[in-house]
Amino acid sequence: MSRINVLGESLVDVVGDKAHPGGSPLNVAVGLARLGHEVQFYTEFGQDAYGNLIAEHLGQAGVHVAAGSVTERSTSVALVEMDEHANAHYSFDIHQQIPSVPVAEGANLLHTGSIAAWIEPSGERIVDAFKNAADEALLSYDPNLRPDLVEDRDSALQRIELLMSLSHIVKLSDVDGQWLYPDLDAWEVLEHVANLGPALAVMTQGGDGCLALSSGQRFDVAASPTNLVDTIGAGDAFMSGLLFGVLDNPGLVEALRNDVAADSDEVEDALRHALTSAALTVAQAGANPPWIQHFSLAISK
Repeated sequence: MSRINVLGESLVDVVGDKAHPGGSPLNVAVGLARLGHEVQFYTEFGQDAYGNLIAEHLGQAGVHVAAGSVTERSTSVALVEMDEHANAHYSFDIHQQIPSVPVAEGANLLHTGSIAAWIEPSGERIVDAFKNAADEALLSYDPNLRPDLVEDRDSALQRIELLMSLSHIVKLSDVDGQWLYPDLDAWEVLEHVANLGPALAVMTQGGDGCLALSSGQRFDVAASPTNLVDTIGAGDAFMSGLLFGVLDNPGLVEALRNDVAADSDEVEDALRHALTSAALTVAQAGANPPWIQHFSLAISK
């Protein structure tokens, strides 16, 4: 079991008249805890009904909420509309002032992503945590963009690329790649991201699986079979599954942390873990990543 710090937003996804705990970092924190890791979550949510829903959800998964994460402010909200293809579209009322991560806080992995990583004041605290992370920690980042919230594209891109440069693992979606680098194709996006510094750059492609680049090696892995209900939380489940797959292999952790060529079978195995996690999640309503028992059964098939 690894010790993991996750930094980023908590919110509720409101679909019709039903609220689901959400936010990309929250979903990753829950996913990793359900897969058996010790997770400390640095975030912000209120003491209102939505905040209580989040607290219960995190508690059931075994996620530890960092001191200072529960505030007097209202909980952030994402309104979700589903299209005819069961794809989710969002509008937001969000604010995040996450607590500082102690410099001496030891963790095997730090993960961040999405909105809190580039809005203030949470963004600066996340950058500080990544810059001051222990040498032995693995750092991962998922931009998980919400373009409707971007007021200054150049500033957002600068922050996103800074966090990419500080990370060992970066995962982004094909939609993220198109928004960030509209003149580049998928492989060119991954090459650009890898040149910023990450040892493993991954791009999800929905039902087409994922692409990845590590030490010049290219990977193109098909999606796992599933019965689609909706896509809420699919990318986050992919992320938690990917990190689970990496952490399960000490040799891969060392290779990525030291930026040396990783064994291709180990990388592909981690990607398969990610795709399995995503497939299990989209087969259920809402952001509902798998528990270890269900995941282990699926990955062994």
